[in-house]
Amino acid sequence: MPLYEGSDVRIYYEEVGSGFPLLVIPGGGLNSTIAGLATHSFNPMEEFQSECHVIAADMGTAKRCQ
Repeated sequence: MPLYEGSDVRIYYEEVGSGFPLLVIPGGGLNSTIAGLATHSFNPMEEFQSECHVIAADMGTAKRCQ
């Protein structure tokens, strides 16, 4: 599980494809997770993986470190 760890935050992320980077930040309030993208009518991870290096940040798992 890839995990970005900054000075006071941890964020899970996933990457697919190669090429120009495309950052995806899932919206949807309580459903702001990468897994939630699979249930939406449009999944940018699948749609753009052949053209771009898609990086999705899972905001549902973002945690402030204390």
